[in-house]
Amino acid sequence: MVAVQDKEHGMKKISLSIILILTIFVIGCSNQEKKVEPITSWKNEDKEVSAQEFKELTKSNNALEYKNGKFIIHDEDAVVKSQAGDVTTYFVQNAYIPMTDAETIIKKDKWTKREFLTQYIGAAQNITVNEKDKTVEVFFITGPRGYGELRVLFDGNKAGTVTNTF
Repeated sequence: MVAVQDKEHGMKKISLSIILILTIFVIGCSNQEKKVEPITSWKNEDKEVSAQEFKELTKSNNALEYKNGKFIIHDEDAVVKSQAGDVTTYFVQNAYIPMTDAETIIKKDKWTKREFLTQYIGAAQNITVNEKDKTVEVFFITGPRGYGELRVLFDGNKAGTVTNTF
C-alpha cells in the first residue's frame, strides 16, 4: 500500500514538473520580440529617377543604423550629429527613400519605434531625438526628383503622427 502511494506521489511530481517546464517554455517563447532586419539594399522603383540620379541620391543610405536602442553612425563623413540640451539631431545629406518603401510606411498603422527605426533608419535624412519629451521624429525625402517628404513622429514607443507630401 505504501509503495503504491509513493509511486502515485512520484507521478504527480513528474507531471507537475513537466507542466512547469512547458509553462516556462511557452512564456519564454511568447515574450520574444520578432526579429527585425534593417533594409540595406534600396531599389530604384521611382520611374522618373534615373539609375545615376538614384545612385547619387542614396549614396549615404545606411550611414546610420538603429540597433539595440541606439543610433550607430557607420559613416562619420555622411552623418552630422548635433546636440542641444535634451535634443540630438542626426542629419544625412544624401539619404533617400524610394517611393514604394515610403508607401509601405504610410500603409501600416501600428509601427513600434524599434521595428520602424531598425528597418528604415538607413534612408532617413533627418532624425531628431528628444530625450526629455521621449519623442523621435524621422524625416525622409522621397518621390520623383526628391520632391516628396515623409515625417514619422514617435511618442514613446508608438508611432504618433505620420505626414507626407506625396
